[in-house]
Amino acid sequence: MDYLKLVGSIEGICKMLIRKLQIEDAKQFLELTKITDAETPFLYFEENERKTTLEEQVKYIKDGQEKGFVSLIAVTNDTLIAYVLGFTFEVKRRKHCMSIAIAVLQEYSGKGIGTKLLTELIEQGIKKGFTRFELDVSVNNPIAINLYKKMGFVIEGERENSYKIDGDFDNDYIMAKII
Repeated sequence: MDYLKLVGSIEGICKMLIRKLQIEDAKQFLELTKITDAETPFLYFEENERKTTLEEQVKYIKDGQEKGFVSLIAVTNDTLIAYVLGFTFEVKRRKHCMSIAIAVLQEYSGKGIGTKLLTELIEQGIKKGFTRFELDVSVNNPIAINLYKKMGFVIEGERENSYKIDGDFDNDYIMAKII
């Protein structure tokens, strides 16, 4: 396993590791994404909408490794509890950019895990030469917006009707951190 950091005790969590997502994690990672999809309306997939098979998940992890994605997971007691994914671009004009997706299981929310994951992702991205980190976030997700602002992200714009949640349209912010 490629361990990055033993974070130690975090608000009631005995030990937490932040490490790279591995092919061996595919089943548990897929389960984690399905749970986080169900727990919040702020991710791309709705509950039970994700149809990814285990074989497809293994392929996505392999492809991401080959493309240089930074895919990190938080683990406690051998259980995956959060992830942050840094997607890269293949075209020359966007090779300096990394697009980010992050999710934390609700029961672990508010314990600093998102901050630690995002910090590690940015550190790893900088080592790989990335100078722009970007993401989108619902305007109705103040917890995430505050996290991103705390981490140095700024709002660059707002997209109208970018999501439809429970029949209602929702706007999102485009946020970025420039190194």
